[in-house]
Amino acid sequence: MTSPAGLGAVAERIAAACRVLGRLGLTREPAGHISMLLDDGSVAIKARGPSESGLRFADAADVVVVGPDGTPRSQAPGLEPPRELAIHLAVYRARPDVTSVVHVHPLMPVLFGICDVPLLPLIGAYDPYALRLLARGVPTFERGVLVTTPRLGDEMAAVLGTGSACLMRGHGVTTVGASPEEAALNVIKLSELAELNYQARLLGEPREIERAEREEIVGSGRTRPELVDSAWRFYRRLTDEEAEKDRER
Repeated sequence: MTSPAGLGAVAERIAAACRVLGRLGLTREPAGHISMLLDDGSVAIKARGPSESGLRFADAADVVVVGPDGTPRSQAPGLEPPRELAIHLAVYRARPDVTSVVHVHPLMPVLFGICDVPLLPLIGAYDPYALRLLARGVPTFERGVLVTTPRLGDEMAAVLGTGSACLMRGHGVTTVGASPEEAALNVIKLSELAELNYQARLLGEPREIERAEREEIVGSGRTRPELVDSAWRFYRRLTDEEAEKDRER
């Protein structure tokens, strides 16, 4: 069982990931939530409700804990688990390798899902992390509704499959990872891929990187933990500096 101190650390990691995505404008405030699977099978998750902070301003007090069946295990005035808790619980049921789930509403990936335009592997050594994300596949969940039931959650998790990201038509995206940091980075990279694809199409007819070169760059298909750590430090520092400038204004 996670200790109170350990739970506090988990809550701060979730809140920090929320703040990064919020600061980068990768969701419609205050929509979205991030969760992390705990040692005893329960789930810590960014809460919603009258007292919530938007992702951009989230802190550890915005995180609540639920059991594997969604039953609340912690109380916070004005806060409750998000209505789409089913997304998180279904992914954890289907994917023993996943420790964190993110669901947010970034505009550019949503546009690609709406228009049935594929995200093409246009980059090589420019960003191996992003290319690796595409190599795992980015499918689209065809339902535009809120995922509020176990059945819908299981359907979405089946579309996600063994990948790291899933578009949700007219809705948002869900990404997964071995940590809140990795799952959040997958949102960032997915959004950057969509923006790059969009701008390339404005210039002309994009040409994909050759398959052999993609395979050489991607290698084993696994992202090294130290690359996640390095990238995350950058985004944390970037968003922390922006927050400090806001406070000084």
